[in-house]
Amino acid sequence: MKKDNTFEKALIVLIFITTCIAGFEAFTQKYLPENSILYFLHQHGYLNNYPIIYEPSKGIWHVIGWTGSSMMIIMMLYSVRKRFSIFNSLGSLRHWLSAHIFLGIMGPILVTFHTTFKFGGIIATSFWCMIVTMFFGIMGRYIYVQIPRDLSGTELETNEIDKIAESLDIKLSQYLKNVNISDLFKEISIADEKAKSLNVISALFFMIKTDIKNLYRITHLKNVIRTRYHLKGRVRKEIVSLLKKKAALIRQKNFLATSHRLLHYWHVLHVPLAVVMFIIMFLHIIVYYLFGISRSS
Repeated sequence: MKKDNTFEKALIVLIFITTCIAGFEAFTQKYLPENSILYFLHQHGYLNNYPIIYEPSKGIWHVIGWTGSSMMIIMMLYSVRKRFSIFNSLGSLRHWLSAHIFLGIMGPILVTFHTTFKFGGIIATSFWCMIVTMFFGIMGRYIYVQIPRDLSGTELETNEIDKIAESLDIKLSQYLKNVNISDLFKEISIADEKAKSLNVISALFFMIKTDIKNLYRITHLKNVIRTRYHLKGRVRKEIVSLLKKKAALIRQKNFLATSHRLLHYWHVLHVPLAVVMFIIMFLHIIVYYLFGISRSS
């Protein structure tokens, strides 16, 4: 699990760094050309074929557009990996999903910079369809993680969830002997049995609300453990981690059926949006080469 988290964190950092670099280059090319990264590279004899010009189809922004579009096409390999068992040996499905989401976020970011924030006609339609698809993808990932899975990405059965919760209690009792663990556990917000009766929209908002609320409650829990018990920092950290895992398991178990319904409705909306996005994207490329090149020749 730690390796998977490390992989996902590395992708998040890469998205952040790329966005910062592209944002800096966009700003400097538009307002301070001599401070841009491309100008610096020109001074050292690199990328001289790419002029410093802030236009969608010129300079590096044309290449960035192609790079972003290619990423959005490559990300569809996840669907191939998921549907055909012959590719099971090509890495875990969890890593493939993380890469799919990474490309699904990075691609639209690069395409956005490619547009130089100039929208109109079919480009505007393609852009907003892409943005909506990206946010639906992020939401899909959020719903996906509400369903408990093992390290390989296989969904856990209810009895397996109960066994994991019991094993967490055993580990907690080893750290906190003669302590009522249930009192500490109450510090974390979870979903009770009533959550099963919520409709899908209410359930989704409840999930998000609970996660936001727990950001504060986990901080409070850390303070409670630190002030109430004389434990080493490593031990306190492990106790909080175990309590968080148990709370997540209980919530996931109570929302299991609802999460499946949410994921079903998500597929119904996300897949057609992605299809429309790709159709408009290819139309945009075709129109550019039919009319853009013909005008320049």
